[in-house]
Amino acid sequence: MIADNRYRRILLTGFLVTFCLRLAIAQSYPRTVSLTRGMLWHSFHYTQECEPLADWKPMTYGLDWPGYNIKEMSSNIGGTYTHLITGGFFITALRKVNPDTVQGWMDFCVNGDRNTSWDSGKQPFIAKRHEKLWKNGENYYLSADPNEAEEVIISEWEKDPQYPDYDKENKKFNIHVTRTVRQWSGSQADENYVIVEYSIRSVNTERTGLDSAIVLFAYGLSPTDIGWNFTNPNYRAGARNTATHWDANEGLVTVWAGNYRNTAEDESFDYYEYLKYNALQNEYETKHEFMAPGKVGLKILDVQLDGQALDYQFVWSAASPSSDYEGPFSGVAGIVNKYAAMRNPLLLSEAFNDPHDARIGDSRLYANFAIGPFNLAGRGRGELKVVVAEFVGGADLQTARELALDQKDIIAAKADSAVAYLNERVQFNYEHDYRVPMPPPGPAFNVTPYEQSGRVGNIIAFNDSVEYVNDPHQGVPDLAGYRIYRSAEYPFGPWERIADIPAKSTDYWDDDTGLYRFVDQKVALGYGYFYSVTSYDSGHDQWAVDPSVPVPSLESSIFANRTAIRFYTTLTPLTEDESLDRIEVVPNPFYLSSGLQNASDQKLIQFVNVPAVCTIRIFTLRGDLVKTIRHNDPSSGVATWNQISDNNQYVKSGMYFYYVKAAAGEKRGKFAIVN
Repeated sequence: MIADNRYRRILLTGFLVTFCLRLAIAQSYPRTVSLTRGMLWHSFHYTQECEPLADWKPMTYGLDWPGYNIKEMSSNIGGTYTHLITGGFFITALRKVNPDTVQGWMDFCVNGDRNTSWDSGKQPFIAKRHEKLWKNGENYYLSADPNEAEEVIISEWEKDPQYPDYDKENKKFNIHVTRTVRQWSGSQADENYVIVEYSIRSVNTERTGLDSAIVLFAYGLSPTDIGWNFTNPNYRAGARNTATHWDANEGLVTVWAGNYRNTAEDESFDYYEYLKYNALQNEYETKHEFMAPGKVGLKILDVQLDGQALDYQFVWSAASPSSDYEGPFSGVAGIVNKYAAMRNPLLLSEAFNDPHDARIGDSRLYANFAIGPFNLAGRGRGELKVVVAEFVGGADLQTARELALDQKDIIAAKADSAVAYLNERVQFNYEHDYRVPMPPPGPAFNVTPYEQSGRVGNIIAFNDSVEYVNDPHQGVPDLAGYRIYRSAEYPFGPWERIADIPAKSTDYWDDDTGLYRFVDQKVALGYGYFYSVTSYDSGHDQWAVDPSVPVPSLESSIFANRTAIRFYTTLTPLTEDESLDRIEVVPNPFYLSSGLQNASDQKLIQFVNVPAVCTIRIFTLRGDLVKTIRHNDPSSGVATWNQISDNNQYVKSGMYFYYVKAAAGEKRGKFAIVN
């Protein structure tokens, strides 16, 4: 009996240890790893790009250009600038012992969860690794390794020997997959693309590899989520106005928002017009914007089998208009039919290769690249290597708002120019073993309030430490100056350059403090702004990595060195010796259009020149208490109110009284609201 109990304890202990180890492994790696530093944001599930397909709803970042964090936004702007819904590859092969029988079919593209798990014995494949190589930005501006990308994500998964498939038709493969994602997010020259390298290698411990294998890379492209939401709000997620072009010579497919076939209006590049009421002019104004002013590109940089070039086939396919969770295999049932469709991709669901097909501009589209059939030698001797570049480029946000529909050719020209540049840039990058010239680091900076002679402003200050950082390839410091940018609307722009500061310019540099100091006085009291400070270099006649390449002046990314939270222009608080008579309400009267362009600031009313500690009470004309504001901020002489009452309701238009009480005394006044 004692021995029996001891045996049970040993079994229980072993079970708990195994469970805890599995739990620790699963928790040590996130489900998705995201690139969110530069202008282009993207996410990778541990076996596919983005999250598993959910009928084309953006579930995470997917080539978001520009990218932004919804949590940093205080208002809903109607969607994201997502261009990719899902991506990755499917794999199939024939049985080695029975060449006429399909061995299996695995999905690492639209639903990576169904074939791979972090837990042993649960799925045909087990995830082994999914993480950033530098978890805390140690290689930003190539400061740790000049021969790698600034950001690298490495993911690995392989056949799970503990998964029993002897009684299943769909059997696992003896392969190990390594996916390496690279991005250079700190440079304006290179922040708008990622390069994804796949290595599909036979497992070292298995004698057999793959026989007559086929790999199909597929990408669900939808430029853009926000543009489609605005132009066609009654349709399901996933843009159907997708225009596309395949360039076989360049191995490049480009996609953009075209003119949707089912609407009378011209919606090229998701052109959208709307009316906005101007209370000061008592009239509606027509506003417009190209909501998708860029083009997304997918470029096959390399396909090799054991070091030798391997050909591939390209086709488009249209997703189901009603519901899509299976990607290009919707309606393709069984592993035999799936193998046939991958061998002849025109058998995929709604597949076509005619560039004039009517489904272009009327469907949600997949771009598909089929590789094979090929054989993969066992015991780690066989390797399929596939390298894909993904990028987005086009007109900036300011240009997209300034141009009208009859100027769409300018938007198209800017997008085409960006595609041509990025197509060459990713090729240059790959040919130089993932190395590109790098600008100097953007300096750490802070923003503080400024008040002098009755004027208000924001002070942007930073030191000169980045001027002593060596160029990672040239080996010497090469910083020539700084540029300061401001956005009055969103953390992603539109950006306005407000200063260009040469290094050690005496107009801004102070030897005594060791700081550059720029005062932005073109700001409105109580309104919020985003700032960015970039660095640029002097350029070089020769690049140290390749002396045949001249290097132009390069500038660091605006997005990689920006404030994520608005800085609200404020005043220093009144002291106890100063009169409360200086307190004012701005704007007064308040009109809806008198707020900033920023949607979250449009209803803000500011009480300015208030003490650091005071209580503000707002009343209706009848004397009903509407709102109590308790201001306690030693650094700010501005208290804001979003026009929401203590009952959590927006107040109506009308006249209101306010009463301020502080240690220095009291102040009464009135203001008007016109919504």
